[in-house]
Amino acid sequence: MAQTGSHGPQRAEHVRQNPARGEDARKGARSARPQAARHASGRGGSSRTAETRQPEAHGTNRNNVYYIPTTSKVEGTTDARHGSAESRSDKAASSKAPAFLALALILVLGGGAWHLWTNRPVSVTINDKSYNVRIGSTLAEAVRDQSIHTKPGNYVSVKGDVLKAGGGDPFGATVGKKTLTGKTAQEYRVKANDKITLTAGKDVMEPHTKKVEAEAPKLVMKGGYGPIAYVRDWGTPGRVEHLTGKKSKQVADVVKSKTVDTEIYLRTPIPEGDKKLVALTFDDGPSDKYTQQYLDILKKYNAKATFFCLGKNVQEFPKLAKAIVDQGCQIASHTQSHKQLTKLGADELRTEFNTAFKAISDATGVDTTVFRPPYGAFTERTWLAAGGIPSVSVTWTQDSRDWARPGVDAIVRNSLASVRSGSIILMHDGGGNRDQDVEALPKIIESLQGAGYTLVTIDELMASDSTIPKSIQSGNAKMPKGVTWPTELGDA
Repeated sequence: MAQTGSHGPQRAEHVRQNPARGEDARKGARSARPQAARHASGRGGSSRTAETRQPEAHGTNRNNVYYIPTTSKVEGTTDARHGSAESRSDKAASSKAPAFLALALILVLGGGAWHLWTNRPVSVTINDKSYNVRIGSTLAEAVRDQSIHTKPGNYVSVKGDVLKAGGGDPFGATVGKKTLTGKTAQEYRVKANDKITLTAGKDVMEPHTKKVEAEAPKLVMKGGYGPIAYVRDWGTPGRVEHLTGKKSKQVADVVKSKTVDTEIYLRTPIPEGDKKLVALTFDDGPSDKYTQQYLDILKKYNAKATFFCLGKNVQEFPKLAKAIVDQGCQIASHTQSHKQLTKLGADELRTEFNTAFKAISDATGVDTTVFRPPYGAFTERTWLAAGGIPSVSVTWTQDSRDWARPGVDAIVRNSLASVRSGSIILMHDGGGNRDQDVEALPKIIESLQGAGYTLVTIDELMASDSTIPKSIQSGNAKMPKGVTWPTELGDA
């Protein structure tokens, strides 16, 4: 076995050195394989037997069979295939050429037809005259192509001075019922059967800078005269644009939203219908000596009244303040300490209001913004300084002059002088000796009721006059959020 194994490499080397013998060896190998197969078949042996004897056969033919691997291509095979492929490609190319030409022709014809369709002329009416224009043309193109005369606007400064005549929009237009201006008019694309009317072009303003400012309302008083002054309009800030022209250097103010001034309105209530209403009012209480006596008299006659109380007295006698409300009468403010309001600075004035209103609310649970100014003194400048805290100021139409202690009959006479529906009678339940009032009050009530009058509160009297806003009638109107109270007086 060792000897046989050593011969293999020698024979392989010999073949490489002698190509001629290698070729013979290959021929021998090809002839030897069929013979071996026939030999195995002829003996009728199975494949297993052939496999078992195979080493012997190999041993027998080892000197005659050689196998030399090669990577050489068979000449002519590849070239033949290439030749065939090139032939087929040429045929395919020659067959596709007519198809490409046909497609190109279709595209050219289709494109031409599309161009003709999308550029076809259509009939439109401009300024009552018929024109044929290219469909889809802008109105500016149609005007230009048809040489239609227009009236352009001007190029103007921020103040409206003409900087260049005809430098504005070339025209405006009405298409059917639709009005077009500026670029919208120029870029409108005409359609068949459009009816268009050209109008004068608008002026175009020069480039400019813009600064926007809010304009605060001012306070004005209207209505002439009346015992009730109320906030009829809380006012609305306006908006103003300050424009500075870049070319003209001019400055112009443009009102974008109008300022609505804060308005205080004076009125004598006029009860509507056949109502005969009178309001009895009492100042300077509550008084631990007189207020309850007044309440008892009112209750006896089923009458109502309004008590304008000092905040400091409400703080001292909260139960009496509550008794006023519990009986169905109205409680309102006479300020905190009865100072003359026209002589106070803004801070002290507002303190007088806020402190008294809070005292009333704490004692009675009633929120009110109705007050009577001490001495009846409250001007438009005082309204301005009040900062929007009160909403209604109430004075009087009949003064009993009880503060002078003129006697019971004089108090009655003064209270009833020239009385009519809507009258407001001034009396006092505090601030001094009110014995004469206690005696005069029943006589006043009897006289009024005998004349057909009903005695009501100030809120009820205002509610009888529909010209007074409902928020004011409630007696608790407050300055709305977002409203800025004015700091200047305006022209009434």
